[in-house]
Amino acid sequence: MTDIWTEALRGLRPRLGAETYDLWLRPLELLDADQARVRLRAPSQFMKEWFENHYKAAVLEQMSEQGRPAVAIEIEVAPDAGLPAAEPVEPAKSAAAPAPSAPAPAPAPTGLADRYRFDTFITGASNELAASAAAAVAEEPGQRFNPLLLYGGVGLGKTHLLHAVGHAIHENHPRLRIVYLSAERFMNEFISAVRYNQFDEFRQRYREDCDVLLIDDIQFIAGRDRTMDEFFHVFNALYEAGKQIMVTADRTPSDMQGMEERLTSRLNWGLVADVKAPDLETRVAILRQKAEQDRIAIPGDVCVYLATLVRSNVRELEGALVRVSTFAALKGKPITEAFVREVLGDLASDEAHHAPVTVEAVLKAVAQYFSVRIADLKGPRRHKGIARPRMIAMYLSRELTGSSFPEIGLRFGGKDHSTVINACKRMTTIQEEDPELRATISQLRTQLTGVPR
Repeated sequence: MTDIWTEALRGLRPRLGAETYDLWLRPLELLDADQARVRLRAPSQFMKEWFENHYKAAVLEQMSEQGRPAVAIEIEVAPDAGLPAAEPVEPAKSAAAPAPSAPAPAPAPTGLADRYRFDTFITGASNELAASAAAAVAEEPGQRFNPLLLYGGVGLGKTHLLHAVGHAIHENHPRLRIVYLSAERFMNEFISAVRYNQFDEFRQRYREDCDVLLIDDIQFIAGRDRTMDEFFHVFNALYEAGKQIMVTADRTPSDMQGMEERLTSRLNWGLVADVKAPDLETRVAILRQKAEQDRIAIPGDVCVYLATLVRSNVRELEGALVRVSTFAALKGKPITEAFVREVLGDLASDEAHHAPVTVEAVLKAVAQYFSVRIADLKGPRRHKGIARPRMIAMYLSRELTGSSFPEIGLRFGGKDHSTVINACKRMTTIQEEDPELRATISQLRTQLTGVPR
């Protein structure tokens, strides 16, 4: 029966990807298993909670697909998790010599928003790698991904994850000194230090008195030569000392015009993970969480409708819900689909011209764009003129429709879900190096959704 866990992992690895698998499933130890139960051991409480919140459902689904629908998963934490390493025993000292006191906890980092924590972040296909990597950094600062760079458009959750890492590290590693700030503030502090001859204090703060450096919108310093030069030296000092560096940006390091090549190279040393616009399923989950937090009564079907109207980013999605709920409270009306259309007239008008995206709509748009037949996209031909458009169609189907990998495979002529997964991964990777492909996908995305990106 121990094979039930091994079989599940074998099926999950291609679905989750090697990095996610190695981060969150490989470290779990199988204690025992029988027909009704699988017992696991996690190396830390944080990893236990992350597995239960993000991957337990996927494991159970995989087991069900393998004919084990009624298996329960129990997970415990290793007995020595979180305990400090044993200190070597030293010879007894004179009673007159006091024992050294333990280092005091570091002060709480400033500037972190309390609402931005891991338990308030909704994870979906669009941000799974970024969220997993951020959680891994919070678990073991300076060990897993250093530096970690998250990039993506405005309002997609990069700053949320940056703050969440700061909070989690302070809670899990209270003696680490955490510095959080925007790249603009870093530049302003540097200029002030030069102007008022406080350079020693500046360097002490960022090179000596910092164990974790969190910087938002690092692209801001591109083209600012002296600031880039100082950040280069700060980066080197922290990296060589094994200190954690995490930054966010609106684009990849290679796309930051004006960024020095030596900095671009260093920002690519660790992991660069993108945060995309959330798919429909994630948008609905975000709205439900926001509604629960703010005690907004909104029916499930209306929640889905609102999620189809706002596709651009999380900030606008939550803003639309607040706007609707405010007008509903002022007018004393329940939130219905008709009321949402009334309040969000412009968005609803756009929606009339851009119905919720379906896999069939993606197939039609891609076929027209590349002048190929839909039957060829669904068929087995592997000619480059067909294979590339097919992968693009699979990628956009996953991003825009919220359909699962097996569902997309079914609509592409009954292809296996692993084919869809591989296509999505290849498109994600190739886009980072191929601006022409990025432009093509962006054009198709806008055509399908009516939302320029």
